[in-house]
Amino acid sequence: MESLPEALATKLSGARAESARWWERAQAAIPAGTSGRRRAIPPHPFYPLRGEGARLVDVDGNEYVDCVNGFGPVFLGHGHPVVVDALVEAVSRGTTFGTPHPDEVRLAEILVEGIPCAGKVTFTNTGSQATDAALRVARVLTGKPGVAKFEGGFHGGYDAVLGSFAFDPEQSGPVEDPRFVSISNGAPAENLAHTHVLPFNHDAAFDKIERDASKLALVMVEGVQGFGGGIVADRSWLQELSRVCRANDVLLMLDEVITGFRLGYGGAQEHFDVEVDLATYGKAPGAGLPLGVVAGTDDAMEMLGTTGDFARDLKERAYFGGTYNAGVLVTAVGIAVLEYLKSNQHLYEQIDQLGEMVRTGIGGVIEELGVEAAVIGEGSIWGFQFAPAPIRSVRDIPPGNGRLRSLLQAYLLAEGVFVSPSFGVLSMAHTSDDVERIVTAHHDALAAMKADAVIA
Repeated sequence: MESLPEALATKLSGARAESARWWERAQAAIPAGTSGRRRAIPPHPFYPLRGEGARLVDVDGNEYVDCVNGFGPVFLGHGHPVVVDALVEAVSRGTTFGTPHPDEVRLAEILVEGIPCAGKVTFTNTGSQATDAALRVARVLTGKPGVAKFEGGFHGGYDAVLGSFAFDPEQSGPVEDPRFVSISNGAPAENLAHTHVLPFNHDAAFDKIERDASKLALVMVEGVQGFGGGIVADRSWLQELSRVCRANDVLLMLDEVITGFRLGYGGAQEHFDVEVDLATYGKAPGAGLPLGVVAGTDDAMEMLGTTGDFARDLKERAYFGGTYNAGVLVTAVGIAVLEYLKSNQHLYEQIDQLGEMVRTGIGGVIEELGVEAAVIGEGSIWGFQFAPAPIRSVRDIPPGNGRLRSLLQAYLLAEGVFVSPSFGVLSMAHTSDDVERIVTAHHDALAAMKADAVIA
């Protein structure tokens, strides 16, 4: 865990004594003290007791403006009555049945209607599971083994895509032909044999796809890179990527786990006007419950169906299943959330305006304080980078940026604002007053970082 300047560590610890006790207990029972290392906020995490709209309240009674929102799923805000009412009603009916049920069909119909590429959809429990299933679909449909991901892109926690999140000058290779850089031990080389890496927002990606087309089943891409820090795809580049993939018999999957139903009701597909074969979802529709969605054209999704003959399915179809897929609770919530968003699409304009206010406000702070940094993003998503603009890929971000962003998170917490080091998001519960507080917190946090000689 990142060490903090003594004064900041003392301030945070002093205000979170009860959280410190929970942290001590957690370290004795959970590896690294938390179910995800990125949640281990120095000097120790805070432990929320409840969420209320755009706020979190921790066990010590501290209140934070929440710009993490569960890493994106809490799009309507904490405790929104649409979510609460749907969940309470559903739990009285059961949790899972081991058989199809009406809400599974209802949610699928809503998704097919709302997702531009969707001829059909199916359900998983996470975004990682959804992208993994999409890859299997592409391999069966094309008869090719390869998958390509972009530098800075995150598509799940399985070996084939778990890497190349940042630019490493010593390992990443040239921009024309990037190399895969795994970020985890325990990923054998044979599991990475069919993984290709592409440069984001760079035309060299098209040349590499054409060179490797005979091996590539699928290209995965995000319209806004979350883990990469809010880097936005160029619209014309993304559209050309679609054309190149089609011309070379390579399927294109748009990872909409973050952008789906957040970047407008039609997500990044609609926002960037891009044609894709497959798309994956997992955050906003589930509102914090475990949901993953695979959507695709009829030809692609047929690979998850059945021929009616088990032996033939083994040869011609992709395996798919899961105990908790399309559970009673998550489908009920998904229906309620999407019906609400469809009926209130004017809210997208409001939240996007607030997102622009955040980016503009923080940009003004950067200029005022003379910090070498940039704030980027799209819609209700933003990323803070300790690097000069423009930032078109992780190759524009110098080593050490991740450490500074983690420190910024701690300084912002001291100002009562909770933002992930990777990216920030707003919920429908945020207001212009919240935006003012977010911007002011960045001013005070960055000024403190300068005073502590953490940044120049």
